[in-house]
Amino acid sequence: MRSPLRNSTLRLAAGGALAVLAAAVLGFALPGAAARSRQASQAAQAASRGLASLQKELGAYQALDGRLRANRQVLERLLAAMPEETVGRLQWMLSRKLFELAGRSRVRLVGVKYGAPSREGKGSALEVLDAEFTVVGIYPDLKAFMLALEDGRLPFAVVSAKLDQTPDGAQLNVVLRAFRQAPGEAL
Repeated sequence: MRSPLRNSTLRLAAGGALAVLAAAVLGFALPGAAARSRQASQAAQAASRGLASLQKELGAYQALDGRLRANRQVLERLLAAMPEETVGRLQWMLSRKLFELAGRSRVRLVGVKYGAPSREGKGSALEVLDAEFTVVGIYPDLKAFMLALEDGRLPFAVVSAKLDQTPDGAQLNVVLRAFRQAPGEAL
């Protein structure tokens, strides 16, 4: 039979061996597991930052897409409204509109001069026609005229406008650039 001292010694030796084995497992296994856990955490954070960056970039592209679609619709409406009339007819339409707006705004339109038509750019199907005129009146009426001119819905752009003071009141010198489709060319 075994003595209780001997049993205790064997248990102590077995417990010590198990403690050494547990310490060895903890010494080798835990640092590797901690490193893997740290790497997984860092990878998850990097993926989260990458996803946030891509979502922000996607939002910017979606906003750009919305602006491009809206601009395309505006451009299509402008091109659909682009006159195909002759230069003489375009000058007549523009003169009629200018005199109509001058009458409504209580200003006096002085001398409308038209330049020769020219191409907007190389290979462009647009022809431009510059119109220069002077409007005389008081400032509030001139302002009303310019606002009405901007809402005129004719295919033109204001190139320049210069306001001067004269004995008759204020004088506004304006240069417009009107657009039309070049003859025989589709936009």
